[in-house]
Amino acid sequence: MKKATILSHYVRALMASLERNGQDSMPLLLQAGIAPEVVRDVNGRVPFANFTALVKASWLALDDENFGLGEPRLPIGAFYFAGHLMVGAPTLGKALMLGARLYAYTNNGWSISFTESGDEVRFDVKLNSPQLDPDHLLAEFVLTGWHHIACWLIGKNIPLKQVNFDYPAPDHESEYRHIFPAPRTFNQPSLSFTFSAEFLDYPIVQNTETMDEYLKTTPQNLLLGPVHDDSVSTKIRLILESRSQEDGFPSFEWVADTLNMTTKTLRMKLKNEGITYQKHKDVMRRDLAIHYLAQQNLPITKIAQRLGFSEPSAFNRAFKTWTGVTPGAYRKPTEGA
Repeated sequence: MKKATILSHYVRALMASLERNGQDSMPLLLQAGIAPEVVRDVNGRVPFANFTALVKASWLALDDENFGLGEPRLPIGAFYFAGHLMVGAPTLGKALMLGARLYAYTNNGWSISFTESGDEVRFDVKLNSPQLDPDHLLAEFVLTGWHHIACWLIGKNIPLKQVNFDYPAPDHESEYRHIFPAPRTFNQPSLSFTFSAEFLDYPIVQNTETMDEYLKTTPQNLLLGPVHDDSVSTKIRLILESRSQEDGFPSFEWVADTLNMTTKTLRMKLKNEGITYQKHKDVMRRDLAIHYLAQQNLPITKIAQRLGFSEPSAFNRAFKTWTGVTPGAYRKPTEGA
């Protein structure tokens, strides 16, 4: 998770909003340590830490927690007050109600509501000016942010049953598999997700001190998956992250045995989550490669060895397949770009 990356689409969407709101995005991009040539490539990927730095700089430049994608702007500090209000609630249901009311008072850019129906809850997000969010950056941020803060408040993962989008499937829809790990439908009447109503009665386990710590890692914690995500994919990722790269990737059979499953059961569970073990390894190699390339004193040949490639040329080909550029081009200094 610490070495996760994000598709360049999100950087371009944020830069476009900055430009539309009269801000020069290039100085902020370079300040965040993001190479322009990586952003221009539709397959390019950026370390999450760098994207987080760009988001924070954009918030300050625009004085708007809505990234300039809603009207009117949402002044810096809204999430701080909402968070501290919610941790004082006894249950998740009460916390979400308080958060919704606070944002209704401070924010006209979007509104949230949740409705119980039988044993399910539907959490709805309504953007009041969706035309200001053509790349759906704000829509995704609000939707995933509220899911992740809800998980954090109760210290448990809240599995989503369904996620609906009120727009067509975007070109970067493949990223949604990781952002919204649930059945997804597009061109729906509302922007929403559903989950089991039992979670509304779960007690809040956070407090003002832990909220202050949580705020220090915002927005990364709102965009990356919940800490308590108990999906098979997350369990595999944690297994892979815990191993030294010098040891190589474990076999599929070893992973299945570690998870106390047969290989058939593990393969079926991964299929249901829309991913394969090979894809997990490729994503891990890709994100580690980008992480290592940010360390200018680490030779590319050494990076290739760390990732298990016998030849640098094989690493070059794989990295270009993952990101659209070679390792050397990715590492190219941003000066004069």
